[in-house]
Amino acid sequence: MKKEKYYPPQHALGQFHCPHCGVYAKQFWAHIEAKRIWANSFVGSSVSDFTENLEKDWNISKCEHCDKKMIWFEGNILYPKKIIVDSPNDDLSDEIKKDYLEAAIVFDDSPRSSAAILRLSLQKLCKQLGEKGENINNDIGEMVKKGLNPLVQKSLDSLRITGNNAAHPGEINIEEEPDKVLKLFELINFIAEKMLTEPKEIGGFYENLPENSKKAVKKRDEI
Repeated sequence: MKKEKYYPPQHALGQFHCPHCGVYAKQFWAHIEAKRIWANSFVGSSVSDFTENLEKDWNISKCEHCDKKMIWFEGNILYPKKIIVDSPNDDLSDEIKKDYLEAAIVFDDSPRSSAAILRLSLQKLCKQLGEKGENINNDIGEMVKKGLNPLVQKSLDSLRITGNNAAHPGEINIEEEPDKVLKLFELINFIAEKMLTEPKEIGGFYENLPENSKKAVKKRDEI
């Protein structure tokens, strides 16, 4: 089944995937006005309050599907803390999923930190794929010897090299090219899809074939 394309939240866009409910839905927009509230001060019983129209850079959007709201300032989401990438592949280990989501949460504040966390996720993913998980470059080399899909190899090395540049000074300036970090999330899911999900689904389908048919296949391959 083809996965639905993910449309991340964007300022003043009419529709996107809501960070609250995850549904691709229409969004309503408005400017924010500060309204007075009554508050007791620490000295005596005097109150301090104000009412004013905030600058146009302060906006609020509301999801048509769940009715929950997002607070924006200068085109960026202040609330809720946004995750602008797709969810991690279900077949990734829980530990890798946790790292993936942590990298997604810190991306806005520090693309460099996000890339470094994803590099750590890659190391754990190599281990989940049956390698030692001690040296990513060596692990990829071992998988290549075993007949690794070239597209997966390129994805693994892209993650490795970009992650290395985040952890150490290199030729890629992560802070100036944050889109490269966003691509790393896609690569993690692509690798998991090809190396974990597809083999599991095909293996499960094959196991459900009639026993006589599987025995015939086995006999054919033993010739």
